[in-house]
Amino acid sequence: MPLMLESTLQFLAITLFLEVTPGPGVLFILYQSAFSFRNAIAGTMGLLTSNIIWISLVATGLGLVLTQNPVVFNSLRYLGATYLVYLAYKIMRYGISIAHAPENPQAQEYKSIWSSYRQGMLTSLANPKALLFFMALFPQFTRPDYFVHDIVYFGALKMLCLGTVMISYGLMGRRLFNYIGQSSWSKVISRALGGGIMIAAIAVARG
Repeated sequence: MPLMLESTLQFLAITLFLEVTPGPGVLFILYQSAFSFRNAIAGTMGLLTSNIIWISLVATGLGLVLTQNPVVFNSLRYLGATYLVYLAYKIMRYGISIAHAPENPQAQEYKSIWSSYRQGMLTSLANPKALLFFMALFPQFTRPDYFVHDIVYFGALKMLCLGTVMISYGLMGRRLFNYIGQSSWSKVISRALGGGIMIAAIAVARG
């Protein structure tokens, strides 16, 4: 098997496994799907944008500079954890039932496509440990003589996997929320989604 093909298959296997594992991004997309599939797509675009930022930091070497400065990196970590706590609070406080309350000003804000995109980007950027992950993952597959080419290539594969998985979660979430509507299960699911993001926030803060 050609080396590049073998590396591609290995990279896809690792990336797909990590993407399908529920984390803040998955929970956020499921929450956005309660409003509409368009909101889930907008949120996915936000996640993709943040991934471009992380990959760019790795490619330019700025990621190494950030991670080797404890003050800067820890500041980013605590800011990110604070944002995730805020997001978790909103989800648990207002729940998915707000998606069925068009007269509510909060609902109008949350249904905004731009708001979904912005929150998606911030949800991913809120976890600077993702930078450490990228810095550990990409060197395993890049070749010194083709570093830029390989970063672009595997970065594109990472984006493809992320987009495919998140859109799939958005579709599943949309069908689920269409089914349960405003039943008592909506509160249970809201608390589960918010609780999951709260746990992620604690993990980010603890490093």
